[in-house]
Amino acid sequence: MSQERFDHYARMRANAPVHFNPQLQLWEVYRYADIQTVLGDPHTFSSDASVLQTMATMDPPRHTQLRRLVARAFSAKLIADLEPRIVHIVDGLLERARRSGALDVVNDLAFPLPVTVIAELLGLPVEDQLKFKAWSIPAIKAAEAELHGMPVPPEHLAAVAELEAYLLQMANARKTEPRADLVSGLVHAEIEGQRLTDEEIVSTCRLLLIAGFETSANLIGNTLHLLLLHPEVLARVREEPAQIEAVIEEALRLHTPFQFLARKTLREVELAGQQIPQGQLVLLMLGSGNRDETAFERADQFDPWRPPVRHLSFGHGIHYCLGAGLGRMEARIAVTRLLAQFQGLRLNEASPPVPLQSVVLFGLQQLPVQWDGTLAKAA
Repeated sequence: MSQERFDHYARMRANAPVHFNPQLQLWEVYRYADIQTVLGDPHTFSSDASVLQTMATMDPPRHTQLRRLVARAFSAKLIADLEPRIVHIVDGLLERARRSGALDVVNDLAFPLPVTVIAELLGLPVEDQLKFKAWSIPAIKAAEAELHGMPVPPEHLAAVAELEAYLLQMANARKTEPRADLVSGLVHAEIEGQRLTDEEIVSTCRLLLIAGFETSANLIGNTLHLLLLHPEVLARVREEPAQIEAVIEEALRLHTPFQFLARKTLREVELAGQQIPQGQLVLLMLGSGNRDETAFERADQFDPWRPPVRHLSFGHGIHYCLGAGLGRMEARIAVTRLLAQFQGLRLNEASPPVPLQSVVLFGLQQLPVQWDGTLAKAA
């Protein structure tokens, strides 16, 4: 399925890089340079292109104000200060796997790590993490249905409403009993003398929660999977652990966690020779742009030491992902500590990886692995 997707991207880049999809009634953009152009021009291409409103779908000036507020929680210093806590979480998860003698990288490490971190940052109960996962899937599927021009199934809308009610309850609790967490910060913040609305607080928390763990979970799983498929790269990373940073960037490029972003035209505009009318939905195919041969040499190959070109996985311009630094650090710690503590790590031949069935996300549902002494530990 993945290769079919990538083959389609290549055909579109070559033959119809800016393409109107009559079935979906939207425009698709496949080349790196054109995607950068759109992301860099918020005055022509609005982010307000979804029924599920968040900071990511706001335009200036409100986006600028809210982003400046939230960015305080994701400063380089505050993220660096989280490193000991992330190491502690990772080591606890790995110890649990070592005791059980079994490890599914996705469900035992890649998911529980970032969902724990973002829940703690927001001030949400970590024990509710399975609820967060159950709510995130319908929210993403609602976006998929919307992009396909289909009505969003009622059960997906109900799940989103349940998540929003949960977040609103947490926000209301912080109004009278503030804590040192991000929900409290949003509840008591002021922009130009005015407090954020409940809708802005809830939508921002929803975005940070879902994007905060889905991106990192898929990044960790994809990075480990690529390393296990490329033993020569894995061997070099074991010898030179600092090389993991280059590996993570290449995993982000080659296996882009969020495959596309949506924008809407505020005026008629020409892009790659195509006239796009005002008010049109434009889908930016990040997964295709990251494999554009004009931007990346040998674009379909996994090469962590290729000449540096900034990938599109965290976006570009005013909506560049606030959590990029946190996601990179979570992946670096998770992968390096896993490799250091589990010798002979390899895919589980009896239980192959299971890909995610998603148009929006690229990753794995399961990634079972084995290591030296697995059977002895299990016994």
